[in-house]
Amino acid sequence: MKKLATIFAISLIFQANAQDLIIKSSHIDSLIFAGINTYRASLGKPQTEKFENGPMRKISYALTEANSNRQRIEHSSGDKVFVGYNAECIYRYTSTGKIQSGGYPTESDLQFLANKVVQAWIDSPNHNWIISFSLTYVATVTTVIKKGAKSFSITASYHAKNKNF
Repeated sequence: MKKLATIFAISLIFQANAQDLIIKSSHIDSLIFAGINTYRASLGKPQTEKFENGPMRKISYALTEANSNRQRIEHSSGDKVFVGYNAECIYRYTSTGKIQSGGYPTESDLQFLANKVVQAWIDSPNHNWIISFSLTYVATVTTVIKKGAKSFSITASYHAKNKNF
């Protein structure tokens, strides 16, 4: 039943080819968002008030999707930088291992990946500063998971709006 609930929480799944599975899950996005707020609370910082689900999220998904297809991650630049948000973190985790279940990600798989993303941002001084910034009031997280026959990856983006900017 738990596996079924996780499958229903996955908002979009499609086959890129016979071996690749691409997953966009609003559920893992919310797990990462919650992990960031848990970390902020541990620092005595205010919770990010809102999980943005509109224009900023669309911009974030476009960047996440593009980065999931690149060899090297690129942050937004030029005119895109302060359009709809003013803070950005991007991370990709790739493993030659398998998602624990070997098939569709289970709740345990998604929590593992969410923790991995949040910890990577905590461990990076610049990203840590961004996710723990006191004036952040609205943020979004977007992810793309790619599962192949011999590996999987998650590309995650965090975009936020800060007060007084």
